[in-house]
Formats: sequence, C-alpha cells, structure tokens
Amino acid sequence: MELNRDKIIEELAKRYYDFLMKLPFDDDLYMKGIGEGKRKFLTNLHIFLATRKLPKKHKLYSTDFITPSALEKIRNNPLKGLELEYEHIVPKGKFIHEICEKKAMNNTLSIEFIKDLLLRYLWTATVTKLEHDILKDIPFDWNGNDIQIRYSNAGITLLPHNISYLNPLIKK
Repeated sequence: MELNRDKIIEELAKRYYDFLMKLPFDDDLYMKGIGEGKRKFLTNLHIFLATRKLPKKHKLYSTDFITPSALEKIRNNPLKGLELEYEHIVPKGKFIHEICEKKAMNNTLSIEFIKDLLLRYLWTATVTKLEHDILKDIPFDWNGNDIQIRYSNAGITLLPHNISYLNPLIKK
C-alpha cells in the first residue's frame, strides 16, 4: 500500500495553518501552557495521517526513510526492545516551526507557504538508537538542499521506507 505523501502534506498544511492562526501569540501564559502541544502538533498529525490506513499504527511505520540496520531490526519483529528511533531528517523546530510561527505572528502565513516548506523539509526516518546518537546538527553553512547531509556526514545510509514487510496485513 502506497501512502500518498502529497495528500498528507496538503492536509498537514491546512491544519497547521488553522492551528497557528488561532494562537494568541501575545498571551505569554497561554503560549507557555501550549508549548509542548505546539511543538508536537505537526509530528502527531503527520504520524496519524501516515498510519491511519495501516494495520499497525506506530510512528516507526510512518517514516519516509529507514536505515539498513533499522530495517533489519524492524522486519518481522515486535517493536518493543528494538532500540529504534523516529527521527526528523531536517530539524523541524528551526526549519519549519520558527519560520511559520513568525509569519503567523505577522499575519503573513499562507497554506501554500506551509505546504512548500513541508514538501521540502518534512521528511522522517527510522534509525537505530546508536545511529541517532551519532547524528550531529545541520552544518552552519548548509545550503538547504541536501536534506540527508547529517546522515551522510555521519556515514549513515538512508533507504526509502517500503513497508511491504507488513504484508499480508496491508490490504491492497
């Protein structure tokens, strides 16, 4: 079963726009209270949309990429105890949240802007805990194009995450 990334991104952009435009950014107490929810909104909705048609609904099945080591661990194994991590390939805080929130505060945010940003930077991977631990920050001089730069710098290979190993559970 192929998940339609474009449809997921379109839905995410609409919902994220609605969410951000309703926030009272000038109310410090409200913003303090909703901080964690604000940071996790995109991730939680992304995981829900990406797994809603899967027989097993777990964030590790929702990722766009997977490392060979993680794939070996996840294939035909229960998820408990595998020491796998759900990872944003490009840090969403700096490259999505901060940018969108500033535009929302200035009332210049649009659904199309969010959609373009998500298509460019909202990519996820399933990696082992050891791989996660050796990942470094995006280089200061990053040009914004090579989304896998942190992984290539750490010598980590990413493969497209084909969830066919969930068969025959996936209904075609």
